[in-house]
Amino acid sequence: MKKYIKLTFLGALMAVSFSGCLKDKGFDNGQYGVQVIEKKAVALPQAGTIKYAIFSSDASQIIAAPTFSAESINKPTSDIKVKFALKPDLVAADPDLTLLPAEEYSINLDGVIKAGQVVDTLELEIKKSSNLDPNKIYGLGLELVSADNGYQVAANLKEVLIKIAVKNKYDGIYKVTGAFKDLAAAGASFTARYPLTYFLVTTGPSSADVNMIINGEIVPGYLFNTPTGGSYYGRWGLQVIFNTTTDAVSEVRNYYGDPVNPANFVGDPSGGSGAPDYIASNSRQAVLDPTGINAFDESTKTIRIKYFMLQPSVVPSGPRATFDETWEFIEPRP
Repeated sequence: MKKYIKLTFLGALMAVSFSGCLKDKGFDNGQYGVQVIEKKAVALPQAGTIKYAIFSSDASQIIAAPTFSAESINKPTSDIKVKFALKPDLVAADPDLTLLPAEEYSINLDGVIKAGQVVDTLELEIKKSSNLDPNKIYGLGLELVSADNGYQVAANLKEVLIKIAVKNKYDGIYKVTGAFKDLAAAGASFTARYPLTYFLVTTGPSSADVNMIINGEIVPGYLFNTPTGGSYYGRWGLQVIFNTTTDAVSEVRNYYGDPVNPANFVGDPSGGSGAPDYIASNSRQAVLDPTGINAFDESTKTIRIKYFMLQPSVVPSGPRATFDETWEFIEPRP
């Protein structure tokens, strides 16, 4: 079953506006607009970069991109055939991108704007997004190379870079309520700051980092109140792993216990123990509380979860802190 991803880029909706009168001094002398000799051209209103976030799936998904439009005083009275070409150097120019593997997508590089119309769209099919690495951002560069029926290619609106990120179904922004308690003597006066906002950031088909905004940055961590103001635990932040068949939370980990994770101002994971316990260098470890529901409800997109922070260097036996939370989905992450 193919899934279609609707184009949300505002330029696609505005493409029809280019079909109005082009008699303008700034346009005529090439200061702006479609840069061609004659005023009949095909252009990419989305020239530059288009970003998409797709969900990890075994089913094919179709991205409607890019949009191309006829730029002329009048609507075309006959079909305009256009041709695109792959432009891999657009991807190579961005060190943060990985070229979308050829075997993972299909695209017809021939397009047509029908008579009486001014806009159409190519379809990019992602065959099986579950084959893509959710830790990477993929890129596909396209160039509009030709048009017929007396239309030229707009020299300044002919290239587009499509960026694609893969998200699992748990990814998103969540409103969090619940209860928190620090059982250490030093933490007796710590209190919860709920409601909180968590950003679940895909790290794999079934896993996500649980991030918060702390000191203006989105990082794994946990905010709470102290008698003198807000604070957070150093080298503590949650990673959550789901059973994608049942949607149960199968495991939680301390982000700062996995040495492969990058450091930030909350802590450096390089001293962590790694698998299987993911204990940070200050002995903090995340463990599920088995008395919790500990599951994602797909019908409501709500997660109920209970977990512990262990820190035997401070509390030798049992949890240092307890968390009983409800994560209510608000919206997708940008």
